[in-house]
Amino acid sequence: MAHNAQISALVEQLIKSTIRTLSDAEVEQCKHSVLNTLVEAKSSRVNQFHVRDRLDGLVEKARILNNDPLADAMHHRLAELSTRSTRWTPEVLSLLLDLSDRPVHDTKLEDLVLLEPPSSPSALTWSAILADDPLDDQDDIWNNVDFAADGSDEEEVLEANGSDVAEPISDPNWLDIDSAEARLEDLIQPQDDGALREIMDAQFWKQQAVTSTMDQLGQDKAPMITLTELQAVRETTLMLLDLPTSIYTVNDRGDVLISPIIGIRHVSQGSITDLLQGFAEIGGKLRKVRSWSRRKTAIPLEQKFQAAIESRLLKVDHGLNKIQARFLQPQHQPNPSLLQLHDEVCSITRYMQQVYNITVKLESGSSAKLSFDILEHLFDKICANQSMGDEGGYEYMAKLFFECFQVYLRPIRRWMETGLLSNQDQVMFVGKSQEDVPLDSLWRDQYYLIQDANAKLHAPKFLHVTAHKIFNTGKSVIFLRNLGYEEGRSGEEYFDANAMTYESVCQLADFGMVSPFTELFDMAFDAWITGRHRSASLMLHTKLESECGLQRSLDALEHIYFFRNGALSTDVAFKLFEQINHGELEWSDSFVLTELFHKTFGATACIDLECLEVRSVTDTTSRDRLRVKRSMDTLEDLQITYLLPWPIANIIPAKSLKVYARIFVFLLQIHRAKYLLQMQRLPRSASPTVDRHILHLYSLHHRLLWFTDVILSYVTDMVLSASTIDMRMNMRRAEDVDAMIAVHEAYVSLLQDRCFLTQENAPIHQAIISLLDLTVLFSDVHSLYVSRTEEARGASTALNMTRTAERQSVDSDSDEDEGNNELDNTSEHSHFKPELANTGRLVSMSDTFGKLHGYISAAVHGMSKANSVPCWEMLSRSLAVGGRD
Repeated sequence: MAHNAQISALVEQLIKSTIRTLSDAEVEQCKHSVLNTLVEAKSSRVNQFHVRDRLDGLVEKARILNNDPLADAMHHRLAELSTRSTRWTPEVLSLLLDLSDRPVHDTKLEDLVLLEPPSSPSALTWSAILADDPLDDQDDIWNNVDFAADGSDEEEVLEANGSDVAEPISDPNWLDIDSAEARLEDLIQPQDDGALREIMDAQFWKQQAVTSTMDQLGQDKAPMITLTELQAVRETTLMLLDLPTSIYTVNDRGDVLISPIIGIRHVSQGSITDLLQGFAEIGGKLRKVRSWSRRKTAIPLEQKFQAAIESRLLKVDHGLNKIQARFLQPQHQPNPSLLQLHDEVCSITRYMQQVYNITVKLESGSSAKLSFDILEHLFDKICANQSMGDEGGYEYMAKLFFECFQVYLRPIRRWMETGLLSNQDQVMFVGKSQEDVPLDSLWRDQYYLIQDANAKLHAPKFLHVTAHKIFNTGKSVIFLRNLGYEEGRSGEEYFDANAMTYESVCQLADFGMVSPFTELFDMAFDAWITGRHRSASLMLHTKLESECGLQRSLDALEHIYFFRNGALSTDVAFKLFEQINHGELEWSDSFVLTELFHKTFGATACIDLECLEVRSVTDTTSRDRLRVKRSMDTLEDLQITYLLPWPIANIIPAKSLKVYARIFVFLLQIHRAKYLLQMQRLPRSASPTVDRHILHLYSLHHRLLWFTDVILSYVTDMVLSASTIDMRMNMRRAEDVDAMIAVHEAYVSLLQDRCFLTQENAPIHQAIISLLDLTVLFSDVHSLYVSRTEEARGASTALNMTRTAERQSVDSDSDEDEGNNELDNTSEHSHFKPELANTGRLVSMSDTFGKLHGYISAAVHGMSKANSVPCWEMLSRSLAVGGRD
């Protein structure tokens, strides 16, 4: 309510000072409108960057209008303002900009003279004094006085007293200490015992009631000792300073206890007990914090935390000493008060009690995670203080946190700069394998992130987001070193420019308690590591592209495995298919296969022939030659191996090349099916009876050829080509090697899924291979029909030659005989017309094709509806067209 009343008064004052002609009713109406506007307003603070842009715009506008003096004056004062800004500076500048009217045109530089502070008076000098009031030496007052000219009685007395050998001292009480007869008792003067007795009576802690009487009689029967409030105050301050006292004791657990037989005049026993108990609790917490800060440890971060606590305990002790000094001087504090002392002690030790709560949590935590627990508890306490609006506690804990965090940053900085780890870095979350790994798996297997039993990162929880970037930066430096590039310690400029301190993190934007600490810390820490990470990653990316041949290796894999050059790839495939069709067992010989690929790809610049090897995993001499010829599974025995450079092998591992090889076999199987169909020449006959049988042959051939073309177009154009273009684009945009590996793994996974090579799509892939196997069976049926047709044509030709000779020897002019001869000729000729061989097999193959094609079409259609993949939708439509008779 007080805040609202203050705002209302300020609004009313602003209205009256702006418009002086308003009546009281109008002022009240305007004030009500303004207050409603403020209540309904959604914006809380002015955008300081927008205000800065407007001011810079005014400076630029003044220069454009050829008013450089005004622009210089504004620029000078903006620079001066940046060093004296407060949290309300953006609001004040925004108000001035809103109230301004044509500032560039109507501003007068002469008015700036009125803003200059008055000049300070010049220093007073003797020359100025003498010029104003010259010395008058008429009375000789500045001459030196000769005191030896005139004597006096005092001088004589001084001379007499100053002479050491004038006369011996004849004092009867004087004792010559150097004499042998001197006694120690003669040096002690008797004193009054009354003052000593008063002092001993005031030392209540020496009384028997506090020492032995309590032990003998118990607390209930022990006599009560009454103290003054000043004595209680002094004892309390001594206890808080961890000094021994009489009214406070310490048990074995370190808790501070109060004596129950201590009382204070004019204060009830219950009240004084509760008050002293409050002091005892505070003193116990301080005592445990002191004890915790003095324990021995070998962990650097814990040592830093102890040193930071000790420095803050020293400030607490200074505050308590000031209180004690004030009470020791009664003229400054005539009436000591335990209640006042309690308020002051709570104020001084408030944040140290928060530190005590942290140490209690640390005692109950794991010793292996002590360093992380210190940082995490401090971090949580900062956020808690900020959420409660405790600005002092927020600053106190934040400074303590950043002091300790600097120690934690040392191994992180060393790892990011040099890629080195120390065995003493127990707080580091990066580990190294005991054995050296091959260079082709350096990035993946040599270093790893340390995790606990619950699979959580061995690091403070507020670093889990950025830990991976830190990890990759160090690995990039190590990778560059193995490539022969030493980057040195140039990363210091990034760390020094973005120091992680309280001032740079929490006070940089001057937002105070408005911005959450977690966001401020995340932004600052990300800026602290981003520069070094970007530098190392960009350098490594450049090396992989320019010197290690990343794009060249990708091109080689496309040419070898994905038939990128169709002419060369089909040439290799057709030569291989010819050997298989002829039944040559040497087709699977490793030397023959390797020589074939080397001869074909010898002119391709991106392929290193020494790294290319082709072999068959099955011994062809022990296999069925007919099975080799008729089954598509034969091609799965081919294995193509292409050795990549070790830097590229870290990005494209061997398991990815296995997927490449499976795609190559899939393409080879499709090409073989198409090769078999294209090599077939369908028969032509004028006989209607034969044409009805050949219709099955034409129909099945057309449907198989359509399916083969659709699958080949789908794999090459819609899957391999499109996915490879996206992969290369994303590879160039990757920020580090891990991102490049992730891009390629996603690419391989996508190819495996789109080519139906995953475990989930295995039935579809098997159905496609079964349809491709039909082309082999169809080729057998077609070959059998062609061979029988040729035999029938040969027999018919021989018969016709014989009958022609017979007809030439017989002279018959009868039309009836001619008609009978023609019928006989047709009948005998039809005996040699070949019927379509294995018509039942063709029908069965057509049925099998329809079933497999229907299953594949339905499965692809369902997958396209479920996942909305464009390539699957296009394949589904193409298969639907090819399924029509």
